[in-house]
Amino acid sequence: MKPRLLTAILLFISAYSPLFLILAVKDFDFYCSYSFNHPIGISILLGLSVLSVILLFITISYIKMGNMPVTVKGVKNRSVDLINYTIPYIVSFFGFDLAKVEDIISLSIFLLLLLLLTIKSKSVFMNPILLLAGYNLYDLEYEFDRKSSSIIVISKYELKSGERYYIRSLTRFLYFVTEKETANAQ
Repeated sequence: MKPRLLTAILLFISAYSPLFLILAVKDFDFYCSYSFNHPIGISILLGLSVLSVILLFITISYIKMGNMPVTVKGVKNRSVDLINYTIPYIVSFFGFDLAKVEDIISLSIFLLLLLLLTIKSKSVFMNPILLLAGYNLYDLEYEFDRKSSSIIVISKYELKSGERYYIRSLTRFLYFVTEKETANAQ
């Protein structure tokens, strides 16, 4: 599997780890047995969640210095668009039952379809795990080598017009701001 595709899948799965946690809470018997009604399914979902979040932060820590010094021309914070991302969470509040194979298959198809649409349409769902860690999602208009372009970036920095940042590609359509260029570096 290509590293960029793997990164896109990792970002997607970790973004839905809170959904898997909600499903685990809904499956827990708080009144009688104090255990999960479907321990194997919940173990898989929680294991996938924990693994994806750990791998996400390992991946972020190993991102090399950006190879593109860009000058910001315009920026729009997309982190406020979380409402679009929350739609799949609604499924957890309906009659989803881990004992029903058809519910598991339906959710799997739904999430797989969202993943494929995300990759093919070059759209990005905000990842609440990254948001909690201080990262934001931005539409960025920039100049690089005297050419203007626009992309979507993940950044811990508050991006401002006129400032320079180093970016690195994560996927075909998503970039990561590795650092801000300081006045000394200019």
